[in-house]
This record gives sequence, structure tokens and C-alpha cells, in this order.
Amino acid sequence: MGQAAKKVNLREDMPETAAWVDQRRKEWGVPYVNDCIRRAIAGEPGLFYALERGHVLGTPFPATHPVAELQHQAVLKGSTFAGFMAEPKVEKVEDGKA
Repeated sequence: MGQAAKKVNLREDMPETAAWVDQRRKEWGVPYVNDCIRRAIAGEPGLFYALERGHVLGTPFPATHPVAELQHQAVLKGSTFAGFMAEPKVEKVEDGKA
């Protein structure tokens, strides 16, 4: 008979990631950040990826993305924490109108 899976508490397992995500929520808004995380957990690349002490959350950015080399270095060097999230697009303002 199988053993029940242990419930994972990401705030405990990835505290630096949790703090970093909380800061992004303050800067970019809860809906935007939560959407990036949800979509990345579902497998969509280029939105959110975090590594912390052997735990991984999200989906890596594609090799053609500018942060791909930073992700690669974080893995190779065994970084204790690395977080990547797509920045929200800002509409260009011309003549005082968005």
C-alpha cells in the first residue's frame, strides 16, 4: 500500500523565493505575478523560474531569451537562490496619452 505524499510548504522550503515573489507582487501587482507563476507551473516557458537549495519551481526561460545564460550559470554554480520572472510590458506614452 502506498504512502501518502508529504504536503509541500514552499514558504518553508523556498523562503528566499517566497520573499522575492512577495516583493515582485508589491512592485508589479498580485494578479500579474500570480498569473506568471501559475502559467509557468503549468509548463509555459519565459514567465517564472526559481531555484533554491535543490528545489525548483516554474519553467525555465527559452535558450534564446536574454536571461537564459543567467539561468545556466545559476545551475552550474549551484546557486543557493536564483529567481527569474518576465517583467510586465509597459505601454509607451506619447503626447501624454497611453
